[in-house]
Amino acid sequence: MDKVKPTVLLVDDDSGLLEVFKEGLEDLSFNVLIAHNGVEAKKILDQNKKIDCLITDISMPEMNGAELVTYLRGEERDIPVFFITGYMDYSREVLNSFHPKAVIFKPFDIEEAALLIKNHFLRAS
Repeated sequence: MDKVKPTVLLVDDDSGLLEVFKEGLEDLSFNVLIAHNGVEAKKILDQNKKIDCLITDISMPEMNGAELVTYLRGEERDIPVFFITGYMDYSREVLNSFHPKAVIFKPFDIEEAALLIKNHFLRAS
């Protein structure tokens, strides 16, 4: 990756997952911002135009991941999106309509998921 660390916005209502995933991403040289729901994430997105990637849970209180991505696309920000979810019942067709780079199903290996994100940036550079 470039010498400039990419900034990732990580959104999930599970604080434990946020901390562990954040550490995994930081170990791979990412700057990581965290939010506990879509409303917090929206505020961060509005204040920070230099976010390079969004990793968001789908099911969250206040504003879910799909609503967050819909907002993001409405702002015409072309930020790569990775969905994470613990629910297998989401239709792939519906999820794919948001054009995510990947859908990561919980439970998942933090190191593997972090490498998936890193590999996206390596391919994009």
